[in-house]
Amino acid sequence: MFSSIMGKKQSKHKNNVMYSSVPNSAISDKTDLDVKRYTTVHQDAVNSVVTVGDDCFLSGSADKSLVLYKWQEGRMMQRWTGHHKSVTRVAYSPELEAYFSGSRDKHVNMWKRGTTTGGICEKVATSFIGHTLVVTGLAVGDNKVCSGSRDNSVRLWDIETGNCLANVAILRNLVTQIKWVPGQTAVAQTSEDKCLRIWDTRVLQEATTFPKKQYIQTSCDTSKDGNYVLTSSNGVGGQGCEATLWDLRSTKVVCEYRGHQQTVGGCAFLPRVSSSNEYIATCGNDSTIRIWNKNTQDCVSMMTIPGSGQLTSIAAGNDGSLCVTSLNGKLFVLTVLEDSHGQCKMQHNVQY
Repeated sequence: MFSSIMGKKQSKHKNNVMYSSVPNSAISDKTDLDVKRYTTVHQDAVNSVVTVGDDCFLSGSADKSLVLYKWQEGRMMQRWTGHHKSVTRVAYSPELEAYFSGSRDKHVNMWKRGTTTGGICEKVATSFIGHTLVVTGLAVGDNKVCSGSRDNSVRLWDIETGNCLANVAILRNLVTQIKWVPGQTAVAQTSEDKCLRIWDTRVLQEATTFPKKQYIQTSCDTSKDGNYVLTSSNGVGGQGCEATLWDLRSTKVVCEYRGHQQTVGGCAFLPRVSSSNEYIATCGNDSTIRIWNKNTQDCVSMMTIPGSGQLTSIAAGNDGSLCVTSLNGKLFVLTVLEDSHGQCKMQHNVQY
């Protein structure tokens, strides 16, 4: 499924790890007073967020709901309720114009937009029932849903019928996240057993298991070209607490990004903001959001949002926006840009 050609290492540093301070010019000078604060849409911890179209984010919360929000207008487009416990993962399918959620109630649900913009929709389009513990991974592609759980299993579902097409359980594979690999019949999956796995979704067979990391892998993202996976790690006091770039073609580690002092809860590849640099983003329990140069491993921008608490997940919009979720029930939207000197910066624009 993937070629065996090994990609070049991106750093000359020992173990491909670089520790670097953030330049002062990389910290946004936008004041806290410039931030637009809208009514909070969730009443409990926000666990997951994904991008929907060009200007919306879909979030799932411990308040048992998921919300579609148009951040530039400060407007809730839809709220879905129907889960009996915390919503742990969300996903979106542009082809189907459908929204998906996984929950502590062990169900995966598919939802459609209601007739009233900004209203509450309680009607579930389809439920995918079979997991025996909380759903902790969710991805949609090829007219299929792929889900994972703390029950050690990964399941593949038919979207039209809701039937389970395949179910594979691996001992100690407590799933933390699943992402579809663009252009491939494959998903990437992280786990509390510290492994990154690639699954062939044609038959739900484990295609590749990467070398085990030292710490639990908390989340993952896949690059748009389908060549790389980014994972994040738990940890404390700077031990662990890294993001790792993996090459799907060589099945090897490319490099690590270190600087967070506590568990890294989310990671994301960023759309290009310039023709010369590629960036990734991370957020963590240390309440910081960091932007990294993908190739040099330099932390080029860092932001701490006062009162944000632990940051749980992150999603990158096509318009240069970045949405970060927190345990305190808030979502923060930032813009990633380069100034006239080519310096990458973040601006905190919206909070809701």
